[in-house]
Amino acid sequence: MTNRAIDNLEGHLEELLSKHRSSVVAQTMVPDYRKDRDPEESSRHFVDLERYGEFPFSLLELDYGQLVGQLGEETVQRNGTGLWAAHGTFNRLVEAFQRRDLEQILLYGSDLSHYVADLHQPFHTTENFDGQLTGQVGLHARFESDLVNFNLDQIHFSESAPTDLGQVQPTLYDIVLESHQWVEKILLADRRIVSELGIDRKQYPDQYFSLLFDQVGTVVEERLNQAAYRVGSLWWMAWERAGQPDF
Repeated sequence: MTNRAIDNLEGHLEELLSKHRSSVVAQTMVPDYRKDRDPEESSRHFVDLERYGEFPFSLLELDYGQLVGQLGEETVQRNGTGLWAAHGTFNRLVEAFQRRDLEQILLYGSDLSHYVADLHQPFHTTENFDGQLTGQVGLHARFESDLVNFNLDQIHFSESAPTDLGQVQPTLYDIVLESHQWVEKILLADRRIVSELGIDRKQYPDQYFSLLFDQVGTVVEERLNQAAYRVGSLWWMAWERAGQPDF
């Protein structure tokens, strides 16, 4: 997805990140590796929307300080801080551009790509993050990795030039709402196919992934393309807000 986001860029920013493409793509996985040494890192990859009431989750205060004041730091961390991790990383990227600090630009650009991509994954927005609450354990990886890899040649990747998305935090909130609306559709498709094929949930045949893609392939394609577009746009916005520095 990070590769696609770079491809969406234009002009000087595209030249800069394309020149360092291998580093940006490789560093995109670093937030996952930080989980082993940073006890707060895991929380930065998700937000369990159901813990903030019914849709549209009106108990979720976008101001992090106010939310912590209402619920306490421990509760907010347990519920997931993905929205604020992405926003904070965006602000740090702006500052890195202002300083023309290439090392930090690549680091925060990669982190931002990871966090924003996570928010586009439906199972990063729900308490039922792995299907564990509905007897569908492993669905997170089946949808995010196995389904994509099995059907990669059928996924259409489109190019979308970056645009100004407006205020960052409300935009991130809209993204998680978009993602969350697909959770039940994916859960239902999995249950239906498992029942149809008589799968024992210990091993999933190729036919499972073919049928699942028939039912939710459009969701996969839409989330991947939207993630690439939003990441590219947020990179571009950070560069623009820093005054479009030349390197």
